Amino acid sequence: MASAMKYFDATTPSECVFHRILEKRAAQQPDATFFTFEDQVFSYADFNARANQMARRLREEGVEYGSAVAVLMKTSPDYLLLWFALGKLGAIEVPINCAYYGDILLHQLRTSNATFAVVDSDFNAAMQAVINESAVEKCFVRGRLIEPGQQPWWDFSQLQAHQNSDNLGVEVAHSDPGGIIFTSGTTGPSKGVLLSFHYLTAYGVMYADVNALQADDVIYNFLPFFHMSGKFKTIATLVCGGKMRLKERLSISGFLDEVREYGVTNFVGVGGICNMLLSRPEEPSDAETSIRTIYAVPDPDAAHHELERRFHCKITTVFGSTEVGLPLFRGADDGYRAASCGRVSPLYEVKIVDRDDNEVATGAVGEIVVRPKRPYLVASGYVGMPEQTIAAWRNLWMHTGDSGRVDEEGWFYFEDRVSDSLRRRGENISSFEVENLVAKHPAVSEVAAVAYPSELGEDEVRVFVLVRSGHSLEAEALFQHCGECMPYFMVPRYIDIVDELPRTPTAKIEKYKLRKAEKKASTWDCQAHGWVVNRGGVAKVAAVSNTSTG
Repeated sequence: MASAMKYFDATTPSECVFHRILEKRAAQQPDATFFTFEDQVFSYADFNARANQMARRLREEGVEYGSAVAVLMKTSPDYLLLWFALGKLGAIEVPINCAYYGDILLHQLRTSNATFAVVDSDFNAAMQAVINESAVEKCFVRGRLIEPGQQPWWDFSQLQAHQNSDNLGVEVAHSDPGGIIFTSGTTGPSKGVLLSFHYLTAYGVMYADVNALQADDVIYNFLPFFHMSGKFKTIATLVCGGKMRLKERLSISGFLDEVREYGVTNFVGVGGICNMLLSRPEEPSDAETSIRTIYAVPDPDAAHHELERRFHCKITTVFGSTEVGLPLFRGADDGYRAASCGRVSPLYEVKIVDRDDNEVATGAVGEIVVRPKRPYLVASGYVGMPEQTIAAWRNLWMHTGDSGRVDEEGWFYFEDRVSDSLRRRGENISSFEVENLVAKHPAVSEVAAVAYPSELGEDEVRVFVLVRSGHSLEAEALFQHCGECMPYFMVPRYIDIVDELPRTPTAKIEKYKLRKAEKKASTWDCQAHGWVVNRGGVAKVAAVSNTSTG
């Protein structure tokens, strides 16, 4: 079992509500810095007072307990104020990806039954195109209004002034819904995940525990607030009493300068940060940075050791999702097991099961299923999708849709998304394993493995590869590397060396786009270059056209 949860164990369920933690900090440390943004500094007391003023204005505009409020905004202090103000009212925030428009935006507005919306002016047109087909009655625009003075458009700035800045005292039940976050739908409509106030807050409390955050930590937060990660880092800051450096978006070029200037101690290692740190020439001063913990999901073995050695920091990792929290983790004070995503949190039960939900033998691969030991530590269901909710929570276990295994010492290993697995020549292949083995090549920065249709049915393996800064790589050399380190049936037939990979705003690779990508002239095909793959390995022969590897 993973290490104990210091902050979580000290928090009662009724206290585990994010705006209550803010109010407590504001009372205890009124002048202490909560976060900075650009050249602005926000103390706990000042930020809490502004959130109270906004909550009172929202209430005057009709937002009440249980109201669903769609939010289409970039990361900013105003977004944070709005989120806390909605929490103080007991309203349900519906954060929407800033890239969404048209049918997908309308789907999320309708699914959530949002009656209010708040948008940045950059997204005026997107909201204007669908608002009349939704239930939204008022839309507050931050920035330039399209139609000043016309219903349903209202000026966001009017929400920022109210004479009374005292706490509202609304009795918000920790068990009530506080948010609806939509999963990215790759094979169907995105699902609205219903999250209680307790669950939303617990995610951040767990993050503080996993990373052993303290009052002198400085948490770097560049992640969007329409995703869980931007929110849980904010809550973690409140929980430990530290400071947060808030950014609208990540800047790789300026990252280390920000770390040094603000004394950053913790961040999420996404969006190429870890590769950037490792690709820099090593300097003696690396070990003197302020970095203490890097939260890396996944945590490749080679990068893990080099980062910890060079920067004298700890790498933490987890297995989690919007629906299940953080049931597996390896914290800053835990041991290390290569390729493992951690051990079971004391707050959850986790099993590996077969198709019929029977637990499989130790070491065998199956689906990861989860259930909490305490109430409201997983999502409360999918909004308007009772059949999907029942299927996901069948037999009293939350089914993650991820495959994995566990060893005799209780270390868990993520294998693949069930939907990301490939089948080739009768063999089930984990794209996660293919990616890990390809990434062992020293010139590879990042890789995504997907299925590509075979002429003979089932799949061929195709990999998209980013080359590490300062290195060069030929596809044929990478293919030979794969032939040396992979079972024959995993060796990719197709290799695409690319300059970038399609990503969500939270830096996750959009594999569904890669699965649909047609072969290009630059796509390297081992058969077209005279290579065959069989049980004996890889071998160079005459070029073979339009036949499959064996």
